[in-house]
Amino acid sequence: MFKKRKEIKQAKSKNSKNEKNQKIVLNDLDDNIKRYKELFGSDSDLCVRYIQGDSCKVGILYIDSLVEKEIIDQHVIRALNNQITNINDVINKITLSTNQMKEITKHDEVIEHLLQGYSIIFVDGYNISYAAETAGGERRPVSESTVETVVRGPRESFNESLMTSIGLIRRRINTPKLQVYKKSIGKESKTSIAVLFIDGIAKDNIVKEVISRIDKISIDGVLESLYIEEMIEDPKRYSPFPTVFNSERPDRIAAGLLEGRIAIMVDGTPVVLLVPATIGLFLTSNEDYYQRYDISSFMKLLRGFAFILSVILPGFYVALLTYHQEMIPTPLLIAITGQREGVPFGLAIEVAIMEITFEILREAGIRLPKTVGAAVSIVGGLVLGQAAVEAGLVGQATVIAVALTAICSFTTPSYNIAITARLLRFVLLILSSVLGAFGLIFGLIFIFIHVNSLRSFSVPYLAPLVPFHKEDWKDLFIRAPWWGMEQRPEEVTNDNQNRMQEGNKERHFNRRN
Repeated sequence: MFKKRKEIKQAKSKNSKNEKNQKIVLNDLDDNIKRYKELFGSDSDLCVRYIQGDSCKVGILYIDSLVEKEIIDQHVIRALNNQITNINDVINKITLSTNQMKEITKHDEVIEHLLQGYSIIFVDGYNISYAAETAGGERRPVSESTVETVVRGPRESFNESLMTSIGLIRRRINTPKLQVYKKSIGKESKTSIAVLFIDGIAKDNIVKEVISRIDKISIDGVLESLYIEEMIEDPKRYSPFPTVFNSERPDRIAAGLLEGRIAIMVDGTPVVLLVPATIGLFLTSNEDYYQRYDISSFMKLLRGFAFILSVILPGFYVALLTYHQEMIPTPLLIAITGQREGVPFGLAIEVAIMEITFEILREAGIRLPKTVGAAVSIVGGLVLGQAAVEAGLVGQATVIAVALTAICSFTTPSYNIAITARLLRFVLLILSSVLGAFGLIFGLIFIFIHVNSLRSFSVPYLAPLVPFHKEDWKDLFIRAPWWGMEQRPEEVTNDNQNRMQEGNKERHFNRRN
């Protein structure tokens, strides 16, 4: 019995020792190389380079697809060849001209640095290793944004490299107060995440809440920023309205940071998240701040009107012609009624068919190659619309209403909120077909109640409408001149709300006079 207990104790001690050995760098160089080759696979892109000195042997391990080969050749291999005279030189005097160099002794750290593009240097007979930064490889260069286009303004957009994206922000906000919190998320992907905010402008409680929610994420992999967006947004119930803003333009994100918002960058995607987000942020274009304030104000009002039309126009059209014909002028009613003679479907079904057809055409235009996508969607819409009218399947007024709705939806700057409008359009269409104008009004009231209940990191979604902040209205429906917008948004900024020196407005008027 005592012998059996002794054997169990020895086995546990042996297993514990083996587990400990698995967590550290081994002394033998060949054993180290063998361990990582077995881990990554014999046919993987893991590369090994040996350097033999007079009294020692060094092995360099790196992943070929993640490194810059010129850096390895010039600053690692050549430097080691010049230094490897004896083992004491390697251990005590090894110097490389790479950007970073770390001494690591743990197995997990070796794997982590290999996957980040570092080159790992092992020395035979020693259980330590060196990690030299050699990250590189093919990356898409900084290019012009293809989604958020402007007539006047910067042309740069983020790319898939996290450090490049951070650099684009650094070039616009040249202050040490711009803080960067970095973290890896994903058990398998180990995706790098960066949280950016300006210390002294962003609210401390919101910054802590953002970092806390990111730290709680537990997932196998993060391949795009939407993974993070859905895990950190406030509503636990379903809501079609986005509460996290996203953009691929550095100037848009920099402007948000200067207002007190927080940016979240994900390595591998050019789309950057911005929180807290209010509904006014989604309806604002980048170019509103690059044109004169009077022109920008007119465009903002026009854009807001177009957004409302894109939501309610189909439902309003159905309610008016189905239940409230007395509100239509007689000549117009006669003209529309004459167009609908012989149409086999009810008005609501007719509008729904046209809306669904248009959504299919829009989706097809996105999925097709760029050279033919636009042509197919435009030609398809024209041909189908004309053929449907000539065949007597739909009325001409219905085609006009659906086309006007689509054009209005294209004026929405944010793609996220434009999709929301497309979904709500069908809900209001159903309510209007059943209850007429009463259904349309009830639907709009319900939408307003729902939007008023939304929060983005404890900030009301309808701010500065609800709660009411008079100063923030200068950048809501209109855009006041820059000399008039002296304060940052109240809901997202700490006590440092002044974006200009006090009295700047008075000095502007004095200069004019």
